[in-house]
Amino acid sequence: MMLPEVRAVRFEKVMGSGRTQPCLMACEDDAGQEVEIVVKMRGHPQITPGGLMAEALASLLALDLDLPVPCPFLVRIERDLADSIPDPEIREVFLKSVGLNFGTGKWGPGYTIWPRGKRPSRELRQTAMEIFAFDGLIQNPDRRPENPNCVYLGDALLVYDHESAFTHFLCLSPKAPWEPGGVDFLSQHIFCPGLRGEALELSRLRGALEAIDAARMKEYIAVVPREWEGQAISGAGIMNHLLDCTSNFSRLQIQLQAIL
Repeated sequence: MMLPEVRAVRFEKVMGSGRTQPCLMACEDDAGQEVEIVVKMRGHPQITPGGLMAEALASLLALDLDLPVPCPFLVRIERDLADSIPDPEIREVFLKSVGLNFGTGKWGPGYTIWPRGKRPSRELRQTAMEIFAFDGLIQNPDRRPENPNCVYLGDALLVYDHESAFTHFLCLSPKAPWEPGGVDFLSQHIFCPGLRGEALELSRLRGALEAIDAARMKEYIAVVPREWEGQAISGAGIMNHLLDCTSNFSRLQIQLQAIL
């Protein structure tokens, strides 16, 4: 299943100090198996309108591109669970989030947050290049040294939190990423200093992107709850943007290379 649905059965804790306050929850799948999932609550006041649509589509795209992201889930929160939350502020968010929310599987032990100033090793460099390009493709400015949204374990990377993707649609005159200045925000990307002076090798990523057609993207949209859309950030708008990026990938790569 592209976006499996699970049921939240126990609130564990709020994760970190992020503005959207994702919550760690114990959830059950259809077989009754319990899994820990980090959940973005659709009723949280700091969630960008359309942010969960962006988060879900970015995750599904990353999986098809064979990029290292946690498994995404639809997380159903029921009224009984919301009522049981002891903290009144958190309970209010839960009550506003009854229904389907977005979640990702919690990564296992041993992973470390990507430290400020760390350079990708030779083994990680290709993956780092593709993540750098992916964030330009989805217009995600939110992988910065102060908020890396990236963990690693040895030669394995894992990137998460794409709620700020496609927020260029919120601008009055958004720039396409293949236009001059369209990916300037990547100068603050966690991998930018470590890739400085490198020639981007993106042939694998480009081939994987070209294999994802409009029919496949419509499958993404079909499994995401319609109420997650925003007026500016919509499934159709994201699909058209990605198809345009595919058509203009050579120009996009020029802009990406210019940052380095």
